Amino acid sequence: MYVTDCNYFRVTNYNNVQTGYYRWTGCTNIISVSPLEPLQTSYVCARNLYVENYAAPLDVVDMGLCPSTTPTPTVTPTPTQTSVTPTPTQTSITPTQTPTPTQTPTIVYMYNLRTGGYYQDVCGSTFFGNPANVIVYSEKPFGDLEVGDHVYGDSMLTIPPINANFTISNGSTFIQIGGTLIINKGICG
Repeated sequence: MYVTDCNYFRVTNYNNVQTGYYRWTGCTNIISVSPLEPLQTSYVCARNLYVENYAAPLDVVDMGLCPSTTPTPTVTPTPTQTSVTPTPTQTSITPTQTPTPTQTPTIVYMYNLRTGGYYQDVCGSTFFGNPANVIVYSEKPFGDLEVGDHVYGDSMLTIPPINANFTISNGSTFIQIGGTLIINKGICG
């Protein structure tokens, strides 16, 4: 059995109170349900992974194929003994300057938007004078966000949007989120 058909998942519980649960099928086809305590992250190699909806919402990121567990063989040479006569040599050390690494700035977009639950019309409520009720940060402009992108509740891009419900809109487009992950996108109208 090869593990190339298994993916490596990062599962994060951003909830600071409630434990989350996820169901996964391991690379050997064993199905398990695992808890994830508040503010913890877990890494799992699995064929599939689903968040259980009866507990805290979890953020799941598919990080690609699982890391290889096959060790790389090493060859240890057999030492042989030879007679060596040292020859004196003179060496001089020339100092080299190591360049200082630079940090590339990330552009972060901030939006004051309208959020609502599953059955609320967040698109329409932006036109009736209702104030914005959630702040969203992202690495892309709101209109360019796609399913699979992430939105956050802080400029460091580390926590989910604060007080955000399932749907967020700017009046012309909407997104639906689970944790920080965008799971659906649409056009208002």
